[in-house]
Amino acid sequence: QLNPALPPGGPNAVVPARAIVGIAATADGLGYWLVGGDGGIFAFGDAGYLGSEGGQNLASPIVGIAGF
Repeated sequence: QLNPALPPGGPNAVVPARAIVGIAATADGLGYWLVGGDGGIFAFGDAGYLGSEGGQNLASPIVGIAGF
């Protein structure tokens, strides 16, 4: 769950450190990635998790995402 207004729960509950600034769908449309302004990546469905820059000191905030 990504809505901090909802009570936390479940093994996959997360609250991003920064606002979500982009979403990209997988090629088959069965998954998607969300990206936060701090570089945090969240994968859902069949989207593979390939790493994240969340928690790193970035020179500029992330402003979007593109699928592949």
